[in-house]
Amino acid sequence: MLAIVETQDFSAYTDILAALTLPEGFHLTEAKEEDGVKGYIIYAYEPEQVVIYALQDGHDLNCCDGLVRSVLFKAELRGIGRAAFRVQDMAMLERLRMLRFIQNDENVLHSIADIMESCKNCRENPANT
Repeated sequence: MLAIVETQDFSAYTDILAALTLPEGFHLTEAKEEDGVKGYIIYAYEPEQVVIYALQDGHDLNCCDGLVRSVLFKAELRGIGRAAFRVQDMAMLERLRMLRFIQNDENVLHSIADIMESCKNCRENPANT
């Protein structure tokens, strides 16, 4: 079973973190399964938005969706309604577009609430039970 958990142990990510320009107080969340880490997301909260800097999902759209939605949910709990994706990996940006997290050339999600509402609608669909 996939568990999405924030970590404070950045030792496995030193090269990745060194390549990014991150603000103080950034966060790193991992997607874990019994056999180890399957993916991660690196992000930071700003007053008006959450910024996603890097994301790795092991080429699993469900993992990507879970990682991003977990960050969006936490941002929404903080009263943040917008997300910016500063991901440099073009293939990952396409995956984010496919999942409809990015819907413009600005790489911005203007309404976290809209995405979270669509998640609720999906969960209530009898075809998904």
